[in-house]
Amino acid sequence: MKKKSLAHLGWILAAAVLLTGCGSNKNINPESELVFLGASPAQANISVTVPADTVTYWVFRVSLTDSNLSMVPSDAWTLDSYSVSYSIVNDPGHHLSELPTDYSKKANHQVAPGPATRYPVQMVSAAYLSNIAQGFVGTADVATVKVHVVFKTHRNKDGYRQTVNGKYIMNLGSF
Repeated sequence: MKKKSLAHLGWILAAAVLLTGCGSNKNINPESELVFLGASPAQANISVTVPADTVTYWVFRVSLTDSNLSMVPSDAWTLDSYSVSYSIVNDPGHHLSELPTDYSKKANHQVAPGPATRYPVQMVSAAYLSNIAQGFVGTADVATVKVHVVFKTHRNKDGYRQTVNGKYIMNLGSF
């Protein structure tokens, strides 16, 4: 009798394990997430003595909830557009009569899983530095301008939208 009851107990335990399952199901529906790493570099000294277009790179990476996922296009994200706006942090010499003009642009740039992706955005144009910021030439004055960049993005797999905000600091002067 004892052997029979132990066998029944074994079958009952096996059935219980099968019915309740084992492990977890957290990776049944894995997702990709867009990770914003910021501007590279986050700030810069921009010389008005030799005006030139200033471009900085914004760094993004796709993080997968399951590291065993394949890197198929549906795991990627797309940067749809971005808008750039400016604000003065400090201008002790009052050399800036106006800020650069705010603008928006379409990006349509894919960020795929794997290494980080760098996306270039123009921070200030040579024309602005030539026409507006020439009051810094010959002085030691420095103005600090904060650039606000807002990226509109979506996940390719399901169209999930995400807005990413970033900032960049420009020190304008005669460096």
